[in-house]
Amino acid sequence: MDKSEFESRYFDLVSKAPGKTFLFYGNLKEDMIRWSASAVEYFGLPGEIFGDSTREWISRIHPDDVEPYTDSLMELLHGVTPYHNCEYRIKNAQGEYVWVNCRGYMTYDADGKAEWFGGLVTNMGYQTKIDAVTNLWTVHQFRSELNRLLDDRARGGILMIGLENFKRINAEYSYAYGDKVLALIGEKLREGVLHNCHVFRMDGANFAIVMQDAGVERIVEYKKFVDSFMRNLVVSGQVVHLRFKAAAAFFPEDGEFLDQIQSNLFYALDHAKLTNTDDVVFYSKELFAQKKYMTRLKEAIRECVEEDCKGFRIVMQPIVETKSEVCDAAEVLLRFTHPEFGVIGPMDFIPILENSKEIIRVGKWVIDQSLQTLARWREQIGHMPLKRLQINVSYVQFKDPELLGYVVERLDHYQLPHDAVMLELTESCRVEQTSFLSDVLQTFKDAGISIALDDFGTGYASLTVLKDIPADMVKLDHTMTRSITEKPKDKALIEFIVTYCKKVGIAVCAEGVEKVEALSIVRNAGVECIQGYYYDKPLELDTFYRKYVK
Repeated sequence: MDKSEFESRYFDLVSKAPGKTFLFYGNLKEDMIRWSASAVEYFGLPGEIFGDSTREWISRIHPDDVEPYTDSLMELLHGVTPYHNCEYRIKNAQGEYVWVNCRGYMTYDADGKAEWFGGLVTNMGYQTKIDAVTNLWTVHQFRSELNRLLDDRARGGILMIGLENFKRINAEYSYAYGDKVLALIGEKLREGVLHNCHVFRMDGANFAIVMQDAGVERIVEYKKFVDSFMRNLVVSGQVVHLRFKAAAAFFPEDGEFLDQIQSNLFYALDHAKLTNTDDVVFYSKELFAQKKYMTRLKEAIRECVEEDCKGFRIVMQPIVETKSEVCDAAEVLLRFTHPEFGVIGPMDFIPILENSKEIIRVGKWVIDQSLQTLARWREQIGHMPLKRLQINVSYVQFKDPELLGYVVERLDHYQLPHDAVMLELTESCRVEQTSFLSDVLQTFKDAGISIALDDFGTGYASLTVLKDIPADMVKLDHTMTRSITEKPKDKALIEFIVTYCKKVGIAVCAEGVEKVEALSIVRNAGVECIQGYYYDKPLELDTFYRKYVK
């Protein structure tokens, strides 16, 4: 018996094990997959072996769960996480949505590209009632308990706690340490509950507290309790810096059925994260209307991206060299206008693009449009109009293995020097995976493409990131430069950053400079370049050409 036959027979034997656990393995390059026979029967799959497998499986997943599922796969695909572990709803053969837990691992070829993916899917109705990590009730028990309360016509509230950037804990320490953090949080949450309250661990780093007969006041009070212990969280002698968002819904006011309440609760939590509020976000009809609006907006943006980025355009804001006060560079910014929604701000459409991964396609369009414009201006005036264009690139884009090759190919296509581009990475995207980014960004530097760290100075990890990331420039966050005339500490921090950067050969750009007083301070601090409304706002391309190129 050869190895392939041996493995096939082993798969056949294991897949016949009793229970509702389904095995799979597939070839990602050919998009072919094999499922156990029980999975074919339970989920109504086309067969044990079939192609176009990714689309086939995703078509069965609940629309609200597609995004976290694909996010988890993308992180595994690019080696950000070592394994896939995701809970979601999927249709069975009877057309009913059931909660499943999907776990899997990938293997990679000699070039580091994903090749094989295998694992198992478990119907959560057959899992244990207690989460092994936190000793809390599981999401399955949450659904069971909420169903019971609805059947009993009980009233109450549910508080959802969602930890932010928890993947950073796993990445910087270990998964075992991350489990200890979750276990301690679970223990603290149980300490705060009163009579007729139950604590559950939901998917990932989310927790739910179901409180019978609870109103707004009681939920806000419990959230304050969570605030108090999260500020002083110490695990194995190490202080843990964790942020969280909170959302709440009431039953039966916010839904007559379990799935409706759970969906509304998660939407309120998503809204809390989107608005970055520290208050509890309570689900409401207004939020539901906004959800419908956002759903339609997401679809409209997707349609525009499919039509070669219809409705998108680039603008440029001048970057002025401090000593000469000459505009020798520009930041490229993205704008979007839609016939149904009008002008949509970047704070609204950028998160949608990033969450849907459409930012990868749009980002390449921005790079092409930017370099095409620079090459056209060079032809019109007979020499390089600017030293460089600075283009924002998100963490999602840097995880795209094709990005470097695309940037180099476009530069060469337009016969532009590689240092004509500087890619800007925001600080908010860097905290989780500095080691991964350091390696990726070094490949760009090796190709002659410089790197800037945008929004620098916000967040406790800024200086640590500066030590780890191979940057050519840091851009001081606009909130610091706008407050330096009123806040001496911000002025001192800017002076410290500039001094440190000069010692290690990193240029500093001050963003958000609007007033002459702020201009004087950053000049005296020694920044190399300045960007802000004091000089000019972001301009349409023809206006920028007339003012700074022609």
